Amino acid sequence: MYKTNMKKYHTIVALVLLSYSCTTAEIPEAASITIDRKVTYERDIKPIMYTNCLTCHSAVNPRNGLILETYQQVKASASTGTLIQRMNDAANPMPQGGLLTPDKRALVDKWKSDGYLEN
Repeated sequence: MYKTNMKKYHTIVALVLLSYSCTTAEIPEAASITIDRKVTYERDIKPIMYTNCLTCHSAVNPRNGLILETYQQVKASASTGTLIQRMNDAANPMPQGGLLTPDKRALVDKWKSDGYLEN
């Protein structure tokens, strides 16, 4: 019984110490990141889509029927759909694993404000 109690005690102490070691660093919001160049689909947005979106939104088995493989598909979803809204929605994010990093979301937002440039 003594071993069991000591094990519990050590576990509690370890958890308390770990909780104090956690950082409270803030992740900057996408709106606070300044991009001082034109953002294009080919250079900036396509790599984001291929890395973060095609697992669920490729032609093989597109979730909700949304395919994000080409410039035209991504532009259509960004300009008339909910792509950008979902990428910035912490409560219902896309990708579903969590929000993209602020720098990637800033690139998507800048792509929109630049007029959805392809090249």
